[in-house]
Amino acid sequence: MNESLPKSSSGNIDGVILMNKKDLKEQLQFFSDEFHISMYTQTYIHTKGDHIPFHWHDQLQITWVYEGTLEYCVNGDSFHLSDDKLLLVNSQLMHSSKTIRQDAKTLCINFSLEVFHPMILKHYIVPFLESKGFSYILLPLKPYQSDTLKRFLDWTKSPSSYFLIMNFLSQIFENVLRDHNPKDSPPNYEEIEMFHNALNYIYEHYAEPLTLQQIAAQIMTNNSRISLLFKKYTHMSPVKFLNKYRLYIAKDMILHTDKPISEISETAKL
Repeated sequence: MNESLPKSSSGNIDGVILMNKKDLKEQLQFFSDEFHISMYTQTYIHTKGDHIPFHWHDQLQITWVYEGTLEYCVNGDSFHLSDDKLLLVNSQLMHSSKTIRQDAKTLCINFSLEVFHPMILKHYIVPFLESKGFSYILLPLKPYQSDTLKRFLDWTKSPSSYFLIMNFLSQIFENVLRDHNPKDSPPNYEEIEMFHNALNYIYEHYAEPLTLQQIAAQIMTNNSRISLLFKKYTHMSPVKFLNKYRLYIAKDMILHTDKPISEISETAKL
């Protein structure tokens, strides 16, 4: 039986759990237990303020914005992504996305490394991905790659489709290994872990009357350091980020629950 690609609405992924709020890890459904690739679309409605909060996943992710433009924040960098480029994000790397001025649609492909042959992994892919400077890459799209991505939008679980996705991933890594070098400066993993812990605390305790001092104390740092971390990785203050996340939770509750506005406002501390 053929099965179509999961579709989404309003920034939420149909058929997967976007994020485990305890550790910000994205939860996905693979094509099968033996084939660790997940592919799905997302739709962002600008008038609803759709965005995907900071999260991460065990798999690598390729994202194609095939309609509109999104602003992505990855490892402290902020950039616009539209249909002329692909975004390849390394595993366990925090990232977020939001609309800019119009609706947008994305195709996401998450995949585990074991889909590749062990020899290719050992000698080529793993050494590149484990290089200290690698976090993400923006890949200019070639015409034949755009044609393949359009075919993925009408995905069905047929034999030819499995070969198509494997060929596509192989081509992507062929281009990456040939044309791209990791950044010269490695990520500050201690700093990134501190930022992760601060986000975890906010996501778990957003319904409480949090203060900047509480967030800083939770990760054993001072107000100035936590403010600098959020400015670097989210381009906003910790308090502004907290309030924005509360709005995200409130909107999600309005769309997907029958709770009255007064109760939602109280829960989200608006």
